[in-house]
Amino acid sequence: MSGVQEGSVPSLDKLRKVIKEAFSYFDKVGNNCVQQDEVGTIMRYLGQFPSESDLKDTIIPELLDDDPSRDGLITFEAFEKVMLRDLMDRAYDPDDSETLLAAFRVLDPEGRGYIESNLMHEHLSTRGGKAADGFREREMSEFLEYAKDKESADSSKIYYEDYVAKLTADIEKHLEHLYQDARGSGSGGR
Repeated sequence: MSGVQEGSVPSLDKLRKVIKEAFSYFDKVGNNCVQQDEVGTIMRYLGQFPSESDLKDTIIPELLDDDPSRDGLITFEAFEKVMLRDLMDRAYDPDDSETLLAAFRVLDPEGRGYIESNLMHEHLSTRGGKAADGFREREMSEFLEYAKDKESADSSKIYYEDYVAKLTADIEKHLEHLYQDARGSGSGGR
């Protein structure tokens, strides 16, 4: 995926602005805090895709350690520090299309080019064998709606090459748009 990784490096001030804007979408009270369960959504919006286990076991505890007096709320200051580090380290960057296709091919040993949606549902419910990493029902419904071929009369199959192409293009377009203003002005990006 290109998006943020190519072109000039975003300036720190502009990155902070993008992080603040994303955080503020979820800061419903305006107190520079968000609920723990919103951290993953904000990170994914910003182009970092940690697993639910990473969120629960590593990221959230680190954010709470920064300010334990906040009754379980995550402060912007703590979030910004972790998010800047993760963006710079590319800690949870999205997988490239070849990695995604390889994962789908494991679930398609016959090489048919599709996976039955009920099989996909089963695998995503306990992703990595851990129920904690599995999709919640709303996420599952949204995934299946997005992944199924809209042009096919058969909605029980997910044609994964089409899905991966659509997903990677959509993520790249989102990140390109999100970070277009955060790029330095020296190297005529995209």
